[in-house]
Amino acid sequence: MLTLGQAARLTGTSKTTITRAIKAGRLSATRRDDGGYSIDPAELSRVYDIKPETPATGDATGDVVHRATPASGSPATPATPDVEMIARVAAMEAELRGLKDMVAELRQARDGWQAQAERVTLALPAPERKSWWKRIAG
Repeated sequence: MLTLGQAARLTGTSKTTITRAIKAGRLSATRRDDGGYSIDPAELSRVYDIKPETPATGDATGDVVHRATPASGSPATPATPDVEMIARVAAMEAELRGLKDMVAELRQARDGWQAQAERVTLALPAPERKSWWKRIAG
């Protein structure tokens, strides 16, 4: 779950824009005990395009510091989970759940139609049967 600030950073919008979308009903979120919002990354990606965060950050001198490759001789820092990747995975998991629900509904509908076809078939009158002798003689 994402906070309002994290959601705003991921989408490249302001917190106010995200809050307006929640209040308008375009984006669903749950209210936390502290008054903030918890936003599901899958729900956020449904409404907004998630923009990748820049890997570079500025320092006090304005120079850009790249953190993708550690400086030579320094130990590599442990990888932190990429928020965009987490959001994408959550969106895909939500889509998978939706597809599984759809398959279950289709199977239920198929079974209903099959049962109806069986009932209609049983309600039909039985065909008349003649013995082979009556068909020849008849």
